Amino acid sequence: MKCIQCGTEIKDGAKFCTACGAPQPAQEEKRFCKACGAPLKPGGTFCTACGAKVETSGQQPEGAAQQSAPQQREAAPAKKKSAAPVVIAVVAVCAVIVVAAVFALGAFGKTDDTSAASQGMTENVEEPYQTVEEVVPAQIESSDADILADGTVSLTGVVEISTDNRLFLDFGKTLSIVLKQDDDAWVKMNDVQSAYLHNSGVGNSLWAELPLPETVLVKGELRLDGSELYLDAVSMTNPDGSAIVTQAERAAPAVSPQILPQSDDRLLTERDVSGLSLQEINYAKNEIYARHGRRFQSKELQDYFNAQSWYYGTVDAADFSESWLSDIEKKNAAFLADIEFSIAPNGYQLDQ
Repeated sequence: MKCIQCGTEIKDGAKFCTACGAPQPAQEEKRFCKACGAPLKPGGTFCTACGAKVETSGQQPEGAAQQSAPQQREAAPAKKKSAAPVVIAVVAVCAVIVVAAVFALGAFGKTDDTSAASQGMTENVEEPYQTVEEVVPAQIESSDADILADGTVSLTGVVEISTDNRLFLDFGKTLSIVLKQDDDAWVKMNDVQSAYLHNSGVGNSLWAELPLPETVLVKGELRLDGSELYLDAVSMTNPDGSAIVTQAERAAPAVSPQILPQSDDRLLTERDVSGLSLQEINYAKNEIYARHGRRFQSKELQDYFNAQSWYYGTVDAADFSESWLSDIEKKNAAFLADIEFSIAPNGYQLDQ
């Protein structure tokens, strides 16, 4: 209680304040229910705890001995504590049941009755595999893997683009793959349906203009990058091995053929020139010089090479040097000249 004069906290029932000495009003004596021992409100006629009628001062039930206030205060806690163990026990049992239910859902929740949303997650075509397990080298030969990826592999599938704008190869079926990683550890991947594509040698025009979706044959090496499977593509062709023609290649102008295109990388033989006319032999001889950009004094030769899509004449005849030719080209030019003059003593007569 607090002093009514100065507000200092003093002992309950004190008649004077220990701080200022002011007299304190007499407090009404606390009463307790005879039936349950609960504290009674001042002036109340019934116990708010058990509903028993409150006896007025001096009354006493027949055959009962009147208890003092301290005895009643000791009895009250005994009455109230009697329900506590039961409540605690019920709460504890409920908690155990809830924890057990949560654990059961977490550990055994994956049943055949999974929701449509959870089933849809497992059908994501961009997920490269579902399970990965380590494999010891002794088990590799006896494994039932469809592919042993220790080096270059060849995979056929449809090239598509993922939701995050990455190319991936869809195999059209599930495969099991035993893969040797960079650290020489072996892993086995089950239920592999696709792999992301990474360009490691495919022509940029083909890679950029590949029509999608497109069924292709890709050769390259498989690797794991974290949880994603990649195929580092070194070549990409049609499934039969033929070249893929892109829109840019179809639109490119046709390259006019050379008479003897091999004359710059190997020595010619008489078989190579059999069937050629005297004019063609002369043009084939000068073709060797034209590849190096030489211009010609002969109008006939200059007009002919100007019509070739591969020819770019940039060097006047007087400025051209024989040293620009390789040894093979020099020998082939001399060989063709010998053939030409063996057919006609004066060779082919230009500008006739």
